[in-house]
Amino acid sequence: MTTTLLNNRYQVIEVLGAGGFGETFLAEDTHMPSRRRCAIKQLKPIAANDPQTYKLIRQRFEREAATLENLGKSSDQIPELYAYFPEKGQFYLVQEWIHGQTLTQFVADKGLLNETTVREILLPLLSVLDYVHSKGIIHRDIKPDNIILRFSDDKPILIDFGA
Repeated sequence: MTTTLLNNRYQVIEVLGAGGFGETFLAEDTHMPSRRRCAIKQLKPIAANDPQTYKLIRQRFEREAATLENLGKSSDQIPELYAYFPEKGQFYLVQEWIHGQTLTQFVADKGLLNETTVREILLPLLSVLDYVHSKGIIHRDIKPDNIILRFSDDKPILIDFGA
């Protein structure tokens, strides 16, 4: 198996997910003594050969990075942005890796949830949504796949602010 090193720094460990616009990887930061783990979101521009479309995609990518940088610093329920960079015509966001499981996985494992469990998950999510909205930002893609229940404290973490 070939090892992938992104930005001459991030060692890809595994693919966490894939969609129409790119992939998300679990990686280690080889420039940090702890080799801290991070999530790297890759955005593959569909029409990279069209300069206007590429420019628009790059602007949206930079806007998502700026949004994450702003939000992640002030909320422990939004992953912190560590870096972002373009490489070989693709764009990458490097974020805090949240050790947990998506709400989709949680429901698949547990089956139907009782009202108490649903409240324990959703009520803490309301405060992070209130915070995001207070910054004039709308998530636009809230779904079970974009909510990670962090193993350390069971808090719901809102991910994927989508470019």
